[in-house]
Parts: sequence; structure tokens; C-alpha cells
Amino acid sequence: MSTEISWEEHYKNATDRLPWDIGTPAPELQDAFKELKLQGKPVLEIGCGTGTNAIWMAQQNCKVVATDISPTAIEQAKAKTSEAKADVDYVLADICETPAVKDGAVDFVFDRGVYHVMSPEKRSVFAKRVADSLSSGGYWLCLAGSKDEVRENPEVGPPQLSAVEVLEPMEKFFEIHKLERAHFFLPNGTKHVAWLVLVKKR
Repeated sequence: MSTEISWEEHYKNATDRLPWDIGTPAPELQDAFKELKLQGKPVLEIGCGTGTNAIWMAQQNCKVVATDISPTAIEQAKAKTSEAKADVDYVLADICETPAVKDGAVDFVFDRGVYHVMSPEKRSVFAKRVADSLSSGGYWLCLAGSKDEVRENPEVGPPQLSAVEVLEPMEKFFEIHKLERAHFFLPNGTKHVAWLVLVKKR
């Protein structure tokens, strides 16, 4: 519950765009859509924030379900989606506790910066929930902070995981298709090293 309160407070108290809300669709997501030919597919975004990526996926003719644990984020996302005249099914949920979709309901899951905030135990639960939500052969695209970045202050920037910490909870449920160095770009122009992970349900 403390995590839920923390995220809700971020959105309620924000006076400017939050660090993870870059205001444009994630380029890694756009690349995955081209590579995997995801236009028109059923998809799920976990940790949708204010809806930027969910709206973009809806504009690719996808049936989109998008979740967040912050009521304020969901409210803001719904308002943006209405303004964009897009169609997204927003769900207020922590998928580690409550599945957002029926088993096998989607072909693709996108997570930009949710997986890396969890404990190792919860990452295992999260990976299973993602696998459960995917159809056979479905894909999960995950962006997570990387320990390869050396920081003067470890508290500044996204949580950092090693490659092993990222992949170990996934391997029981997924084939690893891609693990690459990427970046989180922030609204203020700074960036942080990240892992880009693309996995396929076993």
C-alpha cells in the first residue's frame, strides 16, 4: 500500500511533467510495433501514467488495456484520451494483485519503468502475471534502469538492475529475444542508461 500511496502522491502533487512522462510515445515502443507488426493487435500497457503510449497504440488500431495504480494518473489519462478521440480501456490495478485482463487476452505487453521498481520476489510475480496475460507466443517489451550507469548519487534517476536481475525472473516464462543498452530520456533533456528487453512467451 505504501508504494501505491507514493505513486499517487507523485501525480497529485506534480506541478510539472513527471520525470518519466516524456510527453511523446516511447521510440522503443514504436520500433517494436514495426518489428513485430503489432498494428491492430490486442495490447496491454502496465504503468500507463497519463496515457501517452496507450493513446499512441490505440491510434495504431490496437485494442488497448492500460493500467496504473494511481487514480490521479488514470483520471489524467482518460482526459487526454478523450481529447485525442482515442479508445483505451483504463484499469486502476496493481497487476501483481489483480490481473488486468483475462489469461491469454493480449499479444503484446509494454512496461516502461515498472518492473525495475519492484523487489526480486515481486518481479517474479510480475513476470508470471505478464506471461498469464499473453497469448501463446506473445511478446513483452520492458525498459528497466541499468547498473551499467555510474552515478555520483545513486538516488538520482531510475532504479538500477543488473542484466541477471532483469532476466532471472523472466526466464521461467519467456524466451529472451533481445537485451540491449538503451536510455531513459527525461523531459529536462537528461538521460539515464537502461536495459531494453524483448521476451517471447514460452
